[in-house]
Parts: sequence; C-alpha cells; structure tokens
Amino acid sequence: MTSGTSLIIQQVNSTPSFSVTTPDLYTIHTLVYNPATLDLTIVVPGQTTGFDVNSLLVQGGGSICAALDVTGAPINVANPDAGTLTAISSSVCGANGNAIISANPDGNVFVPANYQIIYVLTSGSGLVIEQVNATPTFTVTVGGNYTIHTLVYNPATLDLSIVVPGQTTGFDVNGLLVQGGGSICASLDVAGAPIAVEDPNAGTLTATSAAACFINGSAVLTATANGDANVPAGYQTIYVLTSGSGLVIEQVNATPTFTVTAGGNYTIHTLVYNPATLDLTIVVPGQTTGFDVNGLLVQGGGSICASLDVAGAPIAVEDPNAGTLTATSAAACFINGSAVLTATANGDANVPAGYQTIYVLTSGSGLVIEQVNATPTFTATAGGNYTIHFGLQPGYIRFNDRSAWSNNRF
Repeated sequence: MTSGTSLIIQQVNSTPSFSVTTPDLYTIHTLVYNPATLDLTIVVPGQTTGFDVNSLLVQGGGSICAALDVTGAPINVANPDAGTLTAISSSVCGANGNAIISANPDGNVFVPANYQIIYVLTSGSGLVIEQVNATPTFTVTVGGNYTIHTLVYNPATLDLSIVVPGQTTGFDVNGLLVQGGGSICASLDVAGAPIAVEDPNAGTLTATSAAACFINGSAVLTATANGDANVPAGYQTIYVLTSGSGLVIEQVNATPTFTVTAGGNYTIHTLVYNPATLDLTIVVPGQTTGFDVNGLLVQGGGSICASLDVAGAPIAVEDPNAGTLTATSAAACFINGSAVLTATANGDANVPAGYQTIYVLTSGSGLVIEQVNATPTFTATAGGNYTIHFGLQPGYIRFNDRSAWSNNRF
C-alpha cells in the first residue's frame, strides 16, 4: 500500500487489506515477484516509493523479472473530525426576551477536501435539532438546556434536507454516520457544548382598580397576575409596591395586595428572582427604588438573572380629607331677625387634584341640609342647632334665638 501521488510505500501485506489512521490518497498494488531475485528488505516504509521498486523491474527499465500493478486501486481516505467546542458561558440569562448563546471551537476540527462545516443547535437531553448556522452562535427565545454541536460533512453524501427542526434529533443524524453505525462518512460532535438558558419572566399585572379611595384612613391596593409569568426552578415570585415616578420601594409582599396610609401614585410590580443570586436585604423601604433593583438585573444592564415588571400596575390613591372646623362661636344670637354663623378650617384638610371644596350648613340632629357655600359663613333666620360641615368633618355651632316676647329657644 502506497500513499500520495508519489506512491510512498507505507505497508505490505499478504492480503489486499490495510488499516490506516491518517487521511490521504492511498493505493493498493499487487506485486508478483521471486524472492530469490527481489529482496524486499530494500523497502523502507515511509521512504521507498512504488516508482523506486518499479525501476528495478524489467517493466520499469530494470533487470529483475517481476510485475507490479503501478496503477493499483486508489482509495481516498477522508477523516472528517468535528473536534470539540467550549461554550463561552455555560449559563445564559434570557430574562424577558431573547438569549444569545455561543461557543468557541477548540481548534481540533479537520475538514477534508469537498467537506463542509456547519453548527447545529439542539435542545433537551433528546438533542432535538432547533437550528443550524454557519457559526456557533444562536438566538433562542425559550429557556431550557441547549447544546451546540459541530458537524463536518460532504454535501454529496449527507443531505441535510432530511433535518426537520423541532423533530429530527442529533441522534438521528449520528445514526446515519459511520461513527454512529451508519454508512455516511461525516463527523458530529455529539457531546457538543452544553448551555443552560434561564428565562425568568415577571409577566404583567392588571390593577383591580386604577384608582383607590381612603376608607377610615387607609386604602387597599390590589392587582391580578395576567398569567404570562415564567418562574424557572430555583426562582421565586415576590410583589413590590413603589410610590411616585421615582418608583421608591415602599413594601414587598407574597401577594399583590398592599395597604397604604397616604395618598399618591403607586405601582405594584412583580419580581421573579433567584435568592441565590439576588439578595433582597439590599432593599431599604423608602429609599431603594425599582430602578435601583432593575439596574442590577441583566434586563437593566446588570449581571443578575431575574425579571422585574418595571411598568407594573399603576394605581392612584385619592385621599380627600375634609379636615376639621372650629366654630367662631359656639352660640349666636339674632340681630334684626338673623344670625351669621361662621367657622374656621383647622388646616388639616387635603384637597387632591380635581377635587373642590364646599361648605354645608345643616340643622338639627338629622343634619338636614339648609345651605351650601364656598366659604364657612352662613346666615340663619331661625333659631335651632346648626352644623357647618367641610366634607364629613363637622364644626358645631349652637344658635340661640331669644325673642323680646318670650324666653323660648327656637
């Protein structure tokens, strides 16, 4: 057996069968000779050529009577080798969107003439083929365990149109190859470069009501998850209440329900995180903001794989407060058939944007409305018990009408 076009003798055998370990053009020749006239010890494997031997023979211009099939049976041995890959990162975060996964070839691939190299992305332990690419870089939109493989193949012998993404597996392809028990000469790096893609997704929330009103000094804010969150294994869900446009964190809770005691604009957010990578003790209520937390996450330019629904569910808490009034005088007396009743606001009222202030005069224990006014000043023409109200917080005036004709209270 010779190698190359120079027919360098590599091996001899009593049968036309040889084992080789290096890809090359090999030729198997037959030599019929008389050991008494041709001493084969002159052959130095790797140095002596078939042409050297042929030149000793009569057919090649020499003097020894023997026959060498110079043309022989040429065999081109291809040895495609997919080599190996190393993932740039064995774990990639795909929070709230796409994740780019990639690997670097280790430099041990071999692509014979007429062969091509292609990279294959598979998912799961079943190695389901998802994508192919000319480079070992892929974009995925779903979390899970992926593997990037190298395939070195000859398009003339392996038709990749047989691959149906999402159905065909790497094992299916490997079974067609010599290395997997098939007949096609190609090389697939079955082990490949494994990469785990984590895809926490906080999803979205819908506020039970976009506006809430205080009842007895507090308001309950609630929201409902829309069912579009994803919580991978090892991750947890927590809800965060922020206030104002600066998203100052006020409270956290296991459910999207919070009680507040001050009016303003609030937002309920969902946070899906791994306690092993995000330590929530960094949060100082009233100081730390949602933007601070988001800045730590991959989605916000940081390095921690977690998902925060920054937009969240906004809720405006309206806290109109009538405050209290103090009567200018607890009793008034008619002058010329009437009495002026006045009160002073104590400065503890709250009038939110869009709200108005009005004062109401009522009479009797049944609080029968007699008059309304833009100021807490009213003129009464009959005696009795009156109350001036600002909202629901009253200031009381007792009005005594003493007539010149009687001593009766009216």
